[in-house]
Amino acid sequence: MTILLAIIGLLLATALVAAIGERTGLPWSALLTVVVAPLLFIPGIETISLDTHLILPIFIPPLLWSLARRTSWGMIRAQVHVVLVMSVMLVFLTIAALTATAMWLMPGIGLAAAMVLAAAIAPPDPVAVDAVAGSAGIPKRITGTLETEGLFNDAASIVAFNVALTALVAGGDVDFSEGALKFLYSAVVAVVVGLIAGRLAALFVNTVHDSLIRRAFTWVLPFAIFIAAEEIQASGVIAIVIAAVEMSSRASFTAEDRLSGNAFWETIELLFTGLAFGLIGMSVRDAIDDAGTMVWQAVGIGLVLSIVAFVVRFACMWVLYQFKKRMNRTDVAPLRMQEVLLMTWAGMRGLVTLALVLSIPAGTTKYHHELSVIALSVLTFTMVIPGLLLPWLVRQMDLENGPDAKGDRVNAELNQRAYLAARRAIQEHGPELAPESYEMVQVWLGEFAERRQVDPEGAKERRQAFARARKAAADLQRIALQAATEELQKARGERRYNPADVDAVLDEIDRLVIASERDALASPGQMVAWQKPTP
Repeated sequence: MTILLAIIGLLLATALVAAIGERTGLPWSALLTVVVAPLLFIPGIETISLDTHLILPIFIPPLLWSLARRTSWGMIRAQVHVVLVMSVMLVFLTIAALTATAMWLMPGIGLAAAMVLAAAIAPPDPVAVDAVAGSAGIPKRITGTLETEGLFNDAASIVAFNVALTALVAGGDVDFSEGALKFLYSAVVAVVVGLIAGRLAALFVNTVHDSLIRRAFTWVLPFAIFIAAEEIQASGVIAIVIAAVEMSSRASFTAEDRLSGNAFWETIELLFTGLAFGLIGMSVRDAIDDAGTMVWQAVGIGLVLSIVAFVVRFACMWVLYQFKKRMNRTDVAPLRMQEVLLMTWAGMRGLVTLALVLSIPAGTTKYHHELSVIALSVLTFTMVIPGLLLPWLVRQMDLENGPDAKGDRVNAELNQRAYLAARRAIQEHGPELAPESYEMVQVWLGEFAERRQVDPEGAKERRQAFARARKAAADLQRIALQAATEELQKARGERRYNPADVDAVLDEIDRLVIASERDALASPGQMVAWQKPTP
């Protein structure tokens, strides 16, 4: 019952803190960790602990799938150097630097134990980056690069962690050649597993037409892929990413699938992220109790390791920036020194770091009791503090003056492509399907395309007049919809109506409310559907 109450409390706290974050402009995930941790020192409040071997299989699949479904093969191809440099080379360079630093700071720890700790805290967490960057106002081009990095870097760190942990438990030396072979096997097999799973999933989705069944299937799928890949010693992380991208590129989704699917996965991402960061906060008291009198020494070690990780990341970002400047690349970050600093600051550690450190068996190193405090210190210095300061940093860096910072050029290009495709379809099918409406549809499409332009030079007065008329009509429609909603809610409490019948009608009204809130007026036909009484 204690675990259940704690989980319910964390989920409720997630919603409340997310609302506070929306009002204050601060990243809610960092706020949640800050809020939860001090509460645990109140007498009578019990902490909960999950089996450390279950943390990754429970949290990584849905969160990683939610992130991966937003990318594409085109984006991965465009940022293949990000995968190779930031997700592989940077992780291994960071592990090497942190291993050397840990051996210097912690006498007698040994190479294997130092490498285990370094591999756990080396990779930035995609969940932490996404949760913090989304509310900080970072341009999409930079966020896309950070997310692409985060989708793959856990694979390199987990392989290095397992190789070092095997040597630590066995009391032998770290076999680097074996580690390289394991990484290649893990990555290649995971790609194969992901491609097969993604294609089979797309085939299933294209066969089943019920949106509810589709969502249920995609909810279970990432867990199955992760477990299946890990069982054959492949990377569950890579397998999930590949499967999500492959399925998204091959499955035929309707507008309803996209709207409901986005809402579904955004909710899952919010609650699971909140639960994960809440568990990070709940680990503080147990970690301090385990460290005892060595707690401040462990905090100092965590601070130094965090600084080393930031320095290595800054050096890598600076090299990438110089390379892009020489190659005249203008599509992938970092493109300016401001972006180098921002992407260095956004190298946030999170759930993976905590899960790996907590999974180190007791008694394998004399520093075992300090490891949890070191990990939580790294999370504080690389995720909580940077996360809370990130909105301020973004404002100071003047990122809006970067190349297409708001995506205006891309939006204009996509709108133009959509307009031309619609125009071709009308010209091809209009005269034969609806000759009497052909000219009217042509005029409507031209006006619609004009309104969708980023900064049209002409028709400014007409656009303003349309905006005023649209706003007035939308306000009137919202008033009517609100009255209809209130009447139906009152009818739902009356004995003569079946709530299911009321809910069916209310569902249609809710769809109109959503449309009006998005400033898209409902068609007269939709309004008539509920205005006219049924004979």
